[in-house]
Amino acid sequence: MIARRRARDILAPMPIYLEISRLHRCVTIVARGKIAPDEIMGAAQKLFEAQVPTFAKLVDLLDASADVNLEQIGRIATLLRGGGDLKRGPVAFMVDPKRGEFARAFAATETGERPVELFKNIREARAWLEQIDEAARRKPPDSTPWSDPKRQAVMFLGGQQRDVPVSDRPTYKAA
Repeated sequence: MIARRRARDILAPMPIYLEISRLHRCVTIVARGKIAPDEIMGAAQKLFEAQVPTFAKLVDLLDASADVNLEQIGRIATLLRGGGDLKRGPVAFMVDPKRGEFARAFAATETGERPVELFKNIREARAWLEQIDEAARRKPPDSTPWSDPKRQAVMFLGGQQRDVPVSDRPTYKAA
């Protein structure tokens, strides 16, 4: 019974999945379901601690919704900006055109700080990031951020976070 409950807890869906590839200088964030403000702030805090402001970010919010106000979005943006005059990497949001309030509000806080665009699908988002991001042009051949064997992954649910091993997952070659 305990083993079954532990397996269920391990496999339980997590609203926010964050993956960092230092090799490709890219962060991928996938959010699903209803996201709480503390989950968003937890992911933002993890990005801040990972010191990846210059990395490109691909944020999939297609199947997510969040109840956050403009003040909370401002705090998240301020945390991610950090300090100093560091160049900040581009952010590509994938959003449902009928939703996406968080992404639109975040983009408004970043005017002049970094390139931010909203897309309806991953193909458009990846193409824009590769076009705009200098680091993407220096990537190893036949390689993507999702094939980096040293990438780090974390999942967030409420106030909890869990590291996710990525070395057991298959790697994919660039298409």
